[in-house]
Amino acid sequence: MKFDSRLRQIVPAIILLTCLSSALANNPIPTVVGPVVPQAVVPGSGAFTLKVYGANFVSGAVVNWNRSPRSTTFISARELQAQILASDVATAAAGYITVTNPPPGGGVSSAGYAIVEVHKPTKTMVVDEPRVYVLDAFYTITADIYGDGKLDLVTGEGSGTVALNRGNGDGTFQAATIIGGGYFANAGIAPGDFNNEGRLDLVFGVGPKIGEPPTYLKVLLGEGDKKFRGLPRFDYLINDFARGFVVGDFDSDGDLDFASSDDGGISGGSVFHGNGDGTFKKVGNFSKGGGDLVEADFNGDGKLDLVAEYGTGLYIFLGNGDGTFQKARRIATDKQYASCASGPTLLVNDFNSDGNADIAFCDDHAGRIGILLGNGDGGFQPPVYYSTDFGAGAAFGFTAGDFNSDGKTDLVALTTQGPNAQFAVFWGNGDGTFQEARKISLPENGGADKGIVVGDFNSDGLLDFVMVGTGVGNAVYIQK
Repeated sequence: MKFDSRLRQIVPAIILLTCLSSALANNPIPTVVGPVVPQAVVPGSGAFTLKVYGANFVSGAVVNWNRSPRSTTFISARELQAQILASDVATAAAGYITVTNPPPGGGVSSAGYAIVEVHKPTKTMVVDEPRVYVLDAFYTITADIYGDGKLDLVTGEGSGTVALNRGNGDGTFQAATIIGGGYFANAGIAPGDFNNEGRLDLVFGVGPKIGEPPTYLKVLLGEGDKKFRGLPRFDYLINDFARGFVVGDFDSDGDLDFASSDDGGISGGSVFHGNGDGTFKKVGNFSKGGGDLVEADFNGDGKLDLVAEYGTGLYIFLGNGDGTFQKARRIATDKQYASCASGPTLLVNDFNSDGNADIAFCDDHAGRIGILLGNGDGGFQPPVYYSTDFGAGAAFGFTAGDFNSDGKTDLVALTTQGPNAQFAVFWGNGDGTFQEARKISLPENGGADKGIVVGDFNSDGLLDFVMVGTGVGNAVYIQK
C-alpha cells in the first residue's frame, strides 16, 4: 500500500516533467536547398503546386513566396508542397522561396532560399552592358541583407575590408559601404540570422595581417540601417584559412550553426554550434577537407549532410541531426584534385528534378565540369564530365541556374586566361545531362578571376550574374 501511495505521487510528477521537457524542445531552423520544382513558369499560366526541398522541415512548416505565406502541405522533413496562386505568376517576376518552421524555436530559412522564375523561355542569353562596382574583390556573395526583397552584394576585399553594395531592385546597386574589417583575402563569407533577431548577419575569415596567417573567424551582427556590430574574433588557424562555409541548424536546437573547410598548410574543417546570440562554440573537426564545402540532405532523412573536397576526391559526411557527423566516405575520385581557380569548386543542385540533391564540380586541370547525380540514399552515380573547350589548364569559374527560364538547370563557365575571355553555357536537358558548351559573346568582360555569382537582381524572371574580379570589382550583367 505504501508503494502504491508513493507511485500515485510520483507518476503525476513524471508526466509533468515529460510535458515540460517536450514543451521546451525547440523546432529546428529549416534550410532550403534549391532548386524547387518547377523552377520556372510562364506568366499567366495559373495556380500550381510547388515542391520545395531542403532539411529540418517540421509539421506546420510554411512555404513563403516573396515573404508571404502560402498554403503548405508537410510531406517529410526534406519536402514540402505549397499552393502558389495565379496572382503570384500573372506577370513576369521572381518568386523567392523560403520556409518558416513554427515555434518554439523554428524560424525562417535565413541561410538559403530558392527561386521561381516567371518568364517565357528564351533561346539564348542576351545581356546589357555591365555596370561595374569597383572593388578589390576576392569573394562575393548575394543575399537580402536588409530584408526588403532586394538582393544585395557583400564582398571581401584584398585590402581587408568587407563591403556592402545595397541592391535597388532594378538591377543596379548603391555605392559600396564598408561594414567590417580584417577580412583575410580568399576566405569565405556566409550569411545567416545568428542571433534570431530577424536580420541577416555574416561570418567570414579574418587575419591579423593582410594575406598572412594565423587566421581567425569573425561575426558581424546586422543591426539595420547599414549598421553592423562586430563580435570578438574566435578560433585559431595557425597555417590555414576558412575557405568554404555552410550554415545550418546541425543540432536541431533552433539556433544556426556553421561548418568551415580550411585551406592552407593543414587540410581539414571545423564544426561550430551557435549559442543563439551570434557567438559560437567549436564542437568538432573533420580531416577530409581543404577547399570548398557544400550542404544538403543527401540521404533523405531530413538532416543536413556535408560534402567536401579533399585531395583527388570528394567526401560525404552524413549528419546525425544532433550536431555530429558520421565518418567521411569517398563519393568520387578524379585524376587530379577538383579545382576552380575562379570562385567556388562545388555546387549543389537538382539537375534532373527528382528531388535528390546532385553535385557539380570543376576541374580546370582538364578544362571540364563533373556532374554527380544523387541517388537519394547518400550514394551517387559515377561522374559524367562536360568539356568547357577552354583547353586543359585554363583557369575558369562556373555556376548553375535556369538561365533561359525553361525549368531546366543550366551551367555557365568563364575563363579570363588567354588573349580573349570566353563565356560558355551548357543548356540543361532536364534529365541530368547537358548539351555541349556554346560560346556566348558578352558586350564587355571586366574579368572574373574570383568566380560568378547568380541572382535575379531586377526580379524580371530572368537570372542575372556578377563577374567577380580582383582589382576590378563586381561587374553586374543583367539579362534582357
